[in-house]
Amino acid sequence: MYQPIFRITPYLLKLISQASELKSWIEGATLQVAWLPLLQKEARIRSTHSSTSIEGNPLSLPQVQALANGQKVGAPRAYEQEVENYLKAMRWVEKKKGIRIEEKELLQLHAIIMEGLISGEKLGKYKDRQNYVINEKNITIYTPPSPSETPRLMKELFEWLNSKETAQLHGILVCAILHHRLVSVHPFPDGNGRSSRALGSLILYKRDFDSRHIFSLDDYFAGNRKFYYEKIQQARELDDDLTPWIEYVAEGVIATLKNTRQRIEELQLSPTGKLYLSARQEEIIRLLKSSPRLSGAEIIKNLKVSRSRINQLLIPLIKNGVVVKEGLSKATRYRLGGSH
Repeated sequence: MYQPIFRITPYLLKLISQASELKSWIEGATLQVAWLPLLQKEARIRSTHSSTSIEGNPLSLPQVQALANGQKVGAPRAYEQEVENYLKAMRWVEKKKGIRIEEKELLQLHAIIMEGLISGEKLGKYKDRQNYVINEKNITIYTPPSPSETPRLMKELFEWLNSKETAQLHGILVCAILHHRLVSVHPFPDGNGRSSRALGSLILYKRDFDSRHIFSLDDYFAGNRKFYYEKIQQARELDDDLTPWIEYVAEGVIATLKNTRQRIEELQLSPTGKLYLSARQEEIIRLLKSSPRLSGAEIIKNLKVSRSRINQLLIPLIKNGVVVKEGLSKATRYRLGGSH
């Protein structure tokens, strides 16, 4: 069975503790989002843009958003296909949280990611030729295990993943170790990086580090693509000591959780009970943050909805003290309540 090499350093313990605190804060936040499907879609789009851009896809985030909405963007078909496939892969991952991750799940995931990009007989199949990892100067920096070794190594990896010992490891460690081992075995002729990052996301979902699927760890990796590749290679050069790599991934989880917390904190809500916001109600709050006092007509103009709909949106906000109504009739103005 595969046995990863790593140390639980004081720094790693500190990172895990910090990540757990952030996770607990988000789960216990006063703001409970009713607009979860919107946030999930945004995270899916960001993951897709980031993971495909790491592999060299030039499409911008707005172009990826357009493709997610079923539009075409006039880019070469291969680039659009890469994006569409990864969007499908993210939806697949979101539905698999409750399953035991076996080898067949990885093969299914690879087939989704690479559909239409490689020949059909290679979809969800391990490599039959030696592959190499090359840098931006086209120099080979790493030679993965051979095709003949790959099936055994992958079987051993999944035995480790589903072992009792691994069940005791923190989710961040499992995500990082699986990610690195997959890209190092490099089992497929193409699509190894995307498959590894997608499966890493599934590990975090299973371990409830993104139980609502509202953040994208791939954003962190794509933020400094060169450093991401350097950290993968560093572990190989350290005789497969994964400690620095695991610390790097833990830093990424923290950065991602902080971004999620900031999104909630931006609303600066302090109602006495749980408040469920719709996307439209969030828009109203953002409007009132930028313009402290607005009339109903001004809110209607900005949101482009009817007066009756605005009233429906405002009533629960007013009832919870998030928004304060001042004046009567045409002189009525709305402002944020509490400490605003």
